[in-house]
Amino acid sequence: MGACLGHSRGSDSCLQASNAPLFFHPYIKGSQVIMDESCHTVSRRGSFHDGIVFSGRPIELYEKVTVKIIEEDRKWQGGLRVGFTWKDPCLQSGELPPFVCPDLVSQGKTCACVLPDEYTEEDTILSFWVDNQGCVFCSTNLEAEGSFLFNGVSVESPLWAVVDIYGRTKTIQLLDSTCLELQVGAEESPAEDCMVCFGSKANTMMFPCCHSGFCSHCSLKILTTSGRCPLCRQKVKKILLISILAERDGLPDWLEKSESIHSLW
Repeated sequence: MGACLGHSRGSDSCLQASNAPLFFHPYIKGSQVIMDESCHTVSRRGSFHDGIVFSGRPIELYEKVTVKIIEEDRKWQGGLRVGFTWKDPCLQSGELPPFVCPDLVSQGKTCACVLPDEYTEEDTILSFWVDNQGCVFCSTNLEAEGSFLFNGVSVESPLWAVVDIYGRTKTIQLLDSTCLELQVGAEESPAEDCMVCFGSKANTMMFPCCHSGFCSHCSLKILTTSGRCPLCRQKVKKILLISILAERDGLPDWLEKSESIHSLW
């Protein structure tokens, strides 16, 4: 299961290094959750509840957790709920409750809220994070400034992100921070050496996982041999040139219209 291979149902803790790739926990999830092999895309199978998922590792203070709303089911009302818990998800006993709010929150060690309707439209990219005072903020579509959501998060213990795929929200995708940092700062950041050959400049990105740090020669070699990203083991569908991405107006555009962008393969 790629990056999820390090997990097991019987592990005592979900603690991992904060610089590890971020993905959803493959085992601790609501009864209606369907998760893809990479643990980045999750859907709710039916009904409007039982869609709770957790991050696969603890989240650092000020680290942005970013998801894209892929699909809606308009026969339901309400939308995504997000928050943080300072109870290790691996220590959850029995089935998860149907709702983050109020069920999981009322059990203690979790703070979360219902997002406004305008934050939960299909194709919206939503980021949320917690500061060193336990206040949670969110922004949409990669805006730098965030709006206050709620406070009360304990910052004395490790924190895991929690998301409730509720109501009208049907499918979400967790976006990798490497991809987002590249999109925001690609024009300002000097090129680094390829992490495979160390002889050429890194100028490509794996799609859809968005991991970068490879030259075009090594990227094509990876694509035609293992076909999987060396960092997260997700299947690579396309190799994108960073120089091309830096000229685009925004991340949603190239994520949705990747077929129209110049690619190496």
